[in-house]
Amino acid sequence: MKYLICNLKAHKKFHEMETYCHALKTIEFKNINFILAPSNIYLSIFKDTNISLCTQDISLNNDLKLTGDTSIEALKSLKVKYAIIGHYERRKYYHEDDLTILNKINYALKNNLKVIYCIGENLEDLINNTEYQTLEKQLARVLNNVPSEKFKNIIIAYEPTYLIGSNQKLDISKITTTINFLKKLINDYYYQNIKVVFGGNINSKNIFKLKNIQNVDGFIVGSSSLDIKKLKNIIKNLD
Repeated sequence: MKYLICNLKAHKKFHEMETYCHALKTIEFKNINFILAPSNIYLSIFKDTNISLCTQDISLNNDLKLTGDTSIEALKSLKVKYAIIGHYERRKYYHEDDLTILNKINYALKNNLKVIYCIGENLEDLINNTEYQTLEKQLARVLNNVPSEKFKNIIIAYEPTYLIGSNQKLDISKITTTINFLKKLINDYYYQNIKVVFGGNINSKNIFKLKNIQNVDGFIVGSSSLDIKKLKNIIKNLD
């Protein structure tokens, strides 16, 4: 059963999200582990559904209950089970470094939230043929510093940064090779079978080819998940 993680980012106003929630209730997820990550202010809309909820970020200052933060206790009271950590946009615009990301991951795991850890090479890595070194470093910086018994609560989200928000055609062969590289790396060095999902310009047209990648455990979708018709088509082709 594959994962389908929908990151809605900061999109949609309240009434739009209510309509979106109502539409999701009509969808039957037969063979998909569906995870939804709306803005935190909208999590309560989905509280009484059967949808697995995810926060797009967590605060490291949980005990201080600082202005503008959302506590893990508050998130869990809304039945949030997952946290996206290390997303490219958080790294780029909020300057989150490796230590911050690692601390967030360990803090989430300590508080029984499952982690969706985002990794991905940039365009410069691709041009210089250093993408595998970059991915290996991103994995090692976390997996070397997380208790092995917690690995079962981590999903690796592989998102090449140059594909996020683009209309670039996907190279299925390249994606397949990279997923296999990540799986083998994790198995060889950590003796674990951590789930690996792919993200980056996924839509209802390419999901059929993507789902046939043998080792991929699912997908993380951004803009295509905002339109309920497009999302239904993705689910139809993935289910």
